[in-house]
Amino acid sequence: MEERLLVMLFCLILAGCSPQETPKGLRLGDPAPDFAAKGLDDRVIVLSSLRGGPVILRFFETNCRFCQADTPAFKEFYQKYRDKGLQVMYIGSFYEKRENLQKFAADMQIDFPIVMDAEAKLADLYDIRAYPQTLFISPDQKILAALLGGVGKAELQEILGKYLDQ
Repeated sequence: MEERLLVMLFCLILAGCSPQETPKGLRLGDPAPDFAAKGLDDRVIVLSSLRGGPVILRFFETNCRFCQADTPAFKEFYQKYRDKGLQVMYIGSFYEKRENLQKFAADMQIDFPIVMDAEAKLADLYDIRAYPQTLFISPDQKILAALLGGVGKAELQEILGKYLDQ
């Protein structure tokens, strides 16, 4: 597993999204910056209140083919493990309109929170420069991994399985 995480980190470096190069200085293993965001249902979600279970933050765009293609994997993973504390949050890019996010949620039948990042505050907080990007946060709120592009069931299981298959 360590070898695979090293390969993913190397890919991030090649893509220019290395955690070591971020202005905020975020690195794998660092505490995830806390935030509060309002979901499409107007419920406020505070990241630190999700402590105790792993969290997936998915920075996405509604017109992204990767986002459309791998959302079923995120949904299935969430449905399988939400009773074990898994949280998934989709974060719409700064230019997305509320109506587009609502349509995406309805079309994809998403039952986890989607938040708007209208002023790119969350993207800036996590130094997101390309979409889609997925951050995996441990139950104790540390950054486990960051993946650029599409994500499959194997990656979800490999990164978070040890927290959920107990």
